[in-house]
This record gives sequence, C-alpha cells and structure tokens, in this order.
Amino acid sequence: MKVTVFAKKRKTEEGRAFTSYVAKLAKKDGSELTAGVKFREECGQPKAENCPMIIEIPKEKANLSPRVYTDPETGEEKTSYDLWVSEWTESPEKYVDHSLDEFI
Repeated sequence: MKVTVFAKKRKTEEGRAFTSYVAKLAKKDGSELTAGVKFREECGQPKAENCPMIIEIPKEKANLSPRVYTDPETGEEKTSYDLWVSEWTESPEKYVDHSLDEFI
C-alpha cells in the first residue's frame, strides 16, 4: 500500500528532540484515518528533511493499533491510531502538494 508520510520535529518536556511521523490512510469506503507512524528499528525510518514523501509498505509488514486515551482538557475518551511498520521502500512516485490548487 502507498502512504504519504509527514515528519515533524518535536521536543519532550525534558527538552529531548525527536521526530514524529504522521500519515492519512485511505479506507476502502473512501474515508481517511489519521495515524502516527512508528518505524521499527530493523527497517529504519525516512529522513525528516525528505518528508513529505510517499512510501510503499507491504500490508503483511505493518499493522494498525488503536490507543484509547483521555483528553486532558475535556476529560473525553478518544482513540488514536499507530501504524507500526516493519518494512518499507520509497515510492518512485513523488509527493506533490495540491492544497493551494483552488486558490488564485
């Protein structure tokens, strides 16, 4: 499956820097699901400066896991998703941003 991965550099409360990855997964019904992407050590991860990028992931080399948490501001119970990736390759297809195509 092809997934567009976005990277964001972040810091922990202690000041330690790390990169988080996010993707929108297309479902069969046409809807999208936003998920954090976790790359296992053995497969490495994309370089943040190369993102956004399209990667190809064999479905048998990944799994999607839900994580239920309580929103600290509202107290509401919510679900987020993590896509765990064991193997991936960069797609020959390059990411093209179309978000401003409708504007003059």
